[in-house]
Amino acid sequence: MNPQKNNTRPVQILFWILSLLVSFLLFAVISSNKTYARDIVVAQSLDLSGQSNLGKDFSNGIRTYFDAVNAKGGVRGRKITFVQLDDSGDPQATASNLVKLRRENEVDVLIAPTTARSLVAATNDAAVKSGTLALLGAPTGVRPPLAETARVLHLRASYADEARQLLNHMTTMSIAKIALVRGEGEEAEFAADAFREEARKRSIALQFDGETLKWRARSTQNATLEAVVITGDAIGVAVALSHARATARSANVFGFSTIDHRTLLELGKSNAIGMVISQAMPSADKTVHPFQREHRQLMKQFRDEPPSLHTLEGYVVARVLVSALETIDGEPTATRVNNALRNLREIDLGPISISTRVPANAMRFVNLSAVSARGALIE
Repeated sequence: MNPQKNNTRPVQILFWILSLLVSFLLFAVISSNKTYARDIVVAQSLDLSGQSNLGKDFSNGIRTYFDAVNAKGGVRGRKITFVQLDDSGDPQATASNLVKLRRENEVDVLIAPTTARSLVAATNDAAVKSGTLALLGAPTGVRPPLAETARVLHLRASYADEARQLLNHMTTMSIAKIALVRGEGEEAEFAADAFREEARKRSIALQFDGETLKWRARSTQNATLEAVVITGDAIGVAVALSHARATARSANVFGFSTIDHRTLLELGKSNAIGMVISQAMPSADKTVHPFQREHRQLMKQFRDEPPSLHTLEGYVVARVLVSALETIDGEPTATRVNNALRNLREIDLGPISISTRVPANAMRFVNLSAVSARGALIE
């Protein structure tokens, strides 16, 4: 009998048990880290195939900021995955897309659609209605019906805000004879409704109120007008703008933030010059404030295209979302993201303060800019 050999057996068993325990602990730690480092899934249904470039630019602004965050390692080690589906501005397609996005992805937050009717459809999505998913940053100035308003976390001004600013400006200029022309485009009707309602509140009788076809039927009567407000996107206002310049030459011409001034200049430069357009975001052309400089720098680094007001708006939405995500400890579930967004402190970007807690009926940032002969916006 070998006592030394018998004494080593318990040691071997203990070593084997300890090895198993260490392996189990390592596996648990690795598994835990994998769960904690799960990608954050951001989803959106939007109009990418419509005539307006709003959807494309808004999307590029969001993607640019997410790309920059992911390039630095993500948010607390978690990368952001951005999943999108094109709805062509069709609300029924929006509803179907949201179901598909949720079925195929573990969605943590939704970026709101880019068009008015699609936004209303999105507020009726089952996960949004239940409060499970947040609906963030719609780039449309439409506000859904009161019952659905609380489901959307707005960052930009409404068309009602823009209408108030436009009429405030006209009041300072002692403008009384105003024409409202509803141009073409998804948002034209909603912006026109907002302006009409604001004029009614101020007891202002509009000299003209109708669509482009009816507007073009007028000729010498337009000469008495002091202001012409045209709603719609750049393509949708071009014809009405041309008629305004030809028949109401002394009138000031105004438009909403739905107009991309670069596109308008391409369609008819001489007509666009001097038009005053309301803006729901600060200028994307200037570099006065750090966020404007960062936006331009990131667009140059991650996108081969010039920045625009819509890329800047997308950038701001993405930046707000990332700020909320940075406050979350542990896995960023949909409920945690929703709560983080709704409790996010105000973000100061210089000329504009961003908050998801501002009431839906509160006045948000609106600026007026004139189109210059050089193609820039002059504030």
